Amino acid sequence: MKYAGILIPNPIAGNELSTPHVLKRYTQALDYLEKVFTPELFTKFSLRALVDGCYYGIIQEISKTDFVVLDLPAEYCRSNFKDLHGNDIIEFNVSYFNTITDEKNRKQALKIYPKVVSDYYYRYTKGQVTSVWVKIPTDIGFCFPFTDDGRPLFLDLIPAVMDYDEAVDINRERDLEEIRKIIVQKIPHLQDGALLFEPDEALEMHAGAVGMMKGNKNISVLTTYADVDAVVSKTSSEASTNALEKSLQNVYSRASVSGQLFAPTGS
Repeated sequence: MKYAGILIPNPIAGNELSTPHVLKRYTQALDYLEKVFTPELFTKFSLRALVDGCYYGIIQEISKTDFVVLDLPAEYCRSNFKDLHGNDIIEFNVSYFNTITDEKNRKQALKIYPKVVSDYYYRYTKGQVTSVWVKIPTDIGFCFPFTDDGRPLFLDLIPAVMDYDEAVDINRERDLEEIRKIIVQKIPHLQDGALLFEPDEALEMHAGAVGMMKGNKNISVLTTYADVDAVVSKTSSEASTNALEKSLQNVYSRASVSGQLFAPTGS
């Protein structure tokens, strides 16, 4: 999405856009908006709102030549009220500054924030106020909620994505299990039950087989009194593939989008 603005001139009665001083101010306004309200700025607002559920910001400085916006951490912000003009009132949790353990860095951070925030924090630390929430004036604070309740749009996808990651891990373990083998040495015995090889001899045979197979980490050796056989773990690869596909499709279903939009294959 491209964010493009429209500047509509509204000169006072008796003046036209071609009037020199009106045209000059209009040109300056165009230059200002070109520098400030760039597509990158609004793209950042949209992405933050998409991830966090809402973008919270403070206009830190505004003049004829400068416009600075300070991003607020979404986990320390909320907006439950509106002013008389319908603007959202941001409340900021000043306990955020307590997460900055270094005192020097904390003071520097407080200098960046508006005076209404820093003064409230100092009052809070002195016990002059009990609530950690300070209301940001609507002339400097603004927010862009992505949803009505302010929750991230794809919040419900987290359990489905976790289930898919678990299914991938299980399928990987199943693949590793399929390539593992157990070499079984069965030591024969005589018809009367007497041992053909004594236990010490069988132990040497076992040690020899282990030494011969030590270069292959997927093979184990078991020595017993009988014939020789190989035990291979086999599972249904088709069933494991179907389980992965169903788990992945559940992610798209929870997002209410078609998997074909993001699939690397298909038309």
